[in-house]
Amino acid sequence: PELVLVPFEFLVTEFKEEDSPFYYDNKKYLIDEYAVSYSPSASIYILQKKMKQTNEDKILLVGDPQISDKDFALSYRGGLLEDDSFNARNIVLFPLKYSKEEIQNVNSLFSNGLTLLSNDATEQKFKENASQSSIIHLSTHSFLHKNQPLIIFSLDKNKKEDGYLESGEILQLKLNSDLVVLSSCRSGLGEIDEAEGVIGMQKAFFEAGAKSVVVSLWDVNDKYTSLFMRSFYKYISEGYDKSEALRKAKIFFKQNYSANPYYWSAFVLSGDVSKIQNVKTASSNYLLFILLGVFASIFAIYFARRKSSLR
Repeated sequence: PELVLVPFEFLVTEFKEEDSPFYYDNKKYLIDEYAVSYSPSASIYILQKKMKQTNEDKILLVGDPQISDKDFALSYRGGLLEDDSFNARNIVLFPLKYSKEEIQNVNSLFSNGLTLLSNDATEQKFKENASQSSIIHLSTHSFLHKNQPLIIFSLDKNKKEDGYLESGEILQLKLNSDLVVLSSCRSGLGEIDEAEGVIGMQKAFFEAGAKSVVVSLWDVNDKYTSLFMRSFYKYISEGYDKSEALRKAKIFFKQNYSANPYYWSAFVLSGDVSKIQNVKTASSNYLLFILLGVFASIFAIYFARRKSSLR
């Protein structure tokens, strides 16, 4: 059953025998030749095949949750459970230094993004906007408590929610999203069932109505995750399908930042791999403004010449 936690794209397909096993630059991986995606179970595969996206084209970007005022030099997108039987959810979390930058970089690629950052990154505001979003991106903390995954949000001042998003709450969201990305530690983990695969956040989002989900299989570095997600959405904005966009992001990362599979293969895609429809990119708006400017100039020249001829 543990094979569901192995990303096949990091399997080595070519290497030099004289190279050290820990030398990654000269190795070729499955991802270099193929785009890889997964289906958590047969039931989820059938479910997502029947889905038809009729959603708005809004992109919901949530990140930089308010955790602590302490400054850590290195942070991971996970929580450290305290050994305290009296408070099952008493956790120590590191601040996410690069989460805000990640959200801003992704938002800059599109013209229809809604960002919830810092104090606005609450569970309540997420729930209010999730059902109207075609893409949902959560850049935050996640961790396992008694083998059940939780996603962390900023504490709501009105205390409508406790700031912990659980699988049961996700099932009530009634999503119609083309893509959900859980940009946090171990967001793809949970209890392993022989028939249904991993019972966790990924399965919950599918059953809530998501067509495809990107999750991580282990702890991910904050800075590297921010860089990786910027590349992934860049390829999405350029019109690549989800699986190919993720493949290109992994290849770009290992060529430009680190060839170590630990850093580039943690995130995997499950579900539908097709191209996201009706994505409004920032570049498309830029081109529209250019065209409008050209037409305005043509009309101005035309009317100026016509006016001069009437004289």
